[in-house]
Amino acid sequence: MFQYQVIHNKKFEEEKFFNKKELGEILNLYGFMVSMGEWKDYAIFINKNIVGFNIYRKATETPLYQIIKSLHPKDKNQKYSIQNQSGIILKRSNNLKNILQIINKKKLQLIK
Repeated sequence: MFQYQVIHNKKFEEEKFFNKKELGEILNLYGFMVSMGEWKDYAIFINKNIVGFNIYRKATETPLYQIIKSLHPKDKNQKYSIQNQSGIILKRSNNLKNILQIINKKKLQLIK
């Protein structure tokens, strides 16, 4: 009888990007704001420590928001953060939905 041995590759399990669920949440919000005419462009940046999603009103401007995921957070409760145009961190959280609530509040104001 054969015995199977599972080999775990720790490097394969490391996060290197937004996962499918995270990217879906961000793109759903992005799509809505594009349909409202508020946002026009986005960019994704990656380095060995962070992954970011930049949101632009116009492609030639600085990003309105930067949604950042830290790949190696020092504090497990601060995996995600959101920055404004000035680079000021508006919120940090371990939950992406908490970060996106800041933008969702603006979205609700547009609907009214």
